[in-house]
Amino acid sequence: MPQHYQLSRREFMRLAGLTASATALGACTSQASTVVAPTATVPPAQPTQAEPTATATPPQPTPKKEAKPIPPEMVLLEAGSFQMGSADGAPDERPVHKVEITKPFYIAKYEVTFEEYDQFYSDTQGTGIKKPGDEGLGRGKRPVPVTWLDAIAYCNWLSEKEGLALCYSGKGRATKCDGTANGYRLPTEAEWEYAARGGKKSQGFKYAGSNSPGDVAWYEASSGGHSHPVGQKQPNELGLYDMSGNLWEWCWDFYHGDYYAASPSADPQGPTSPQDNSLERVKRGGYFTLDPDSLRATCRSAGSTTYWPGEGFRLVRTKPQ
Repeated sequence: MPQHYQLSRREFMRLAGLTASATALGACTSQASTVVAPTATVPPAQPTQAEPTATATPPQPTPKKEAKPIPPEMVLLEAGSFQMGSADGAPDERPVHKVEITKPFYIAKYEVTFEEYDQFYSDTQGTGIKKPGDEGLGRGKRPVPVTWLDAIAYCNWLSEKEGLALCYSGKGRATKCDGTANGYRLPTEAEWEYAARGGKKSQGFKYAGSNSPGDVAWYEASSGGHSHPVGQKQPNELGLYDMSGNLWEWCWDFYHGDYYAASPSADPQGPTSPQDNSLERVKRGGYFTLDPDSLRATCRSAGSTTYWPGEGFRLVRTKPQ
C-alpha cells in the first residue's frame, strides 16, 4: 500500500520556494537583454471645456398660402318695374303686384361654384365654415351647395378680399344687410325674380329664358339625378345661366306665405321676421330633382339658414352711385 506523507510547514515552504526559484530562473533564460524604458511623465489632464452648444432654431410654422378669390362675371341690370307673382301659381305667389327696382345692380352670370367657394373655405378653416361635399361628382364648375349663413360669410369674405364695403353685420337671425354698400350680397327676392324674368329685356317666358324647361334647366327629366357644371344650358334674356333648375338659390328675404299682400312696391326687402323656424329664408329657381313647376320664374320656396347640405347662391352688388 502506498504511503502518504503530510508535509510539514517547513517542507511545504521549501518546496514552494524551489518552485518559485525555478519559475524565476526560466523567466530569465532569454539571450536578449530587456531594457525597461523610463516611464514618461504624463501631465495631469486639463479639464475639457465644452464647446458652446448652438441654440437650436425652433421650427417655424409654414406660412399660410393666401387664397386668391375668383372674381365673378357679372351683368348690369338697369332699374325698372315688373309684375311680381303669378295668378296661376301657388297661393304664396299671389296677389300679382307691381314692384319697382329703383337702383341698378350687378348680378352674377352663374351660381357660385365649388372652384370659387373652395378658395374661401381654404382661407377660413377653423372658423366653423363647413366644407361642402361633391358626392364624388367632382368640384370645379359645378354649383356649390351651402347653408344660408355660409353664403353670407362668403359674400363678406369676397368683399373684404376686393377692398369693398361689407354688406352684412350681426349674426344668425340678427344679421343685417346694408344694401347701399358696394360689396357682395345675396339678391332680394324681388331682385331675383326681376333678373330671372329678364329685367327690361323680358319676353315673358314661363321659365328663366324659355317656355321649354329642357332649354334652360337641369331638372328631373334631364339631370340624371345630380347637379351639372354651370353655363351648359341656354341663358335667359340677360345672359344669366341656370336661374331655372340645377340648385335652388338663396335670397336675402325672410319668408312669409302671405307677404305679397303687404309688400311695398319700391325695393321690397321682405318681412322683418320669418314665418317659422324651418322656413326662414327664401330660395328660388328650383332643383335638379324636381318637376317643371318648381322651375318657374315665379315659384317660391324657403329653408332654414342652417340647412345642410345646403342650397346654391348667386352674387349681386349694388351699382355705386
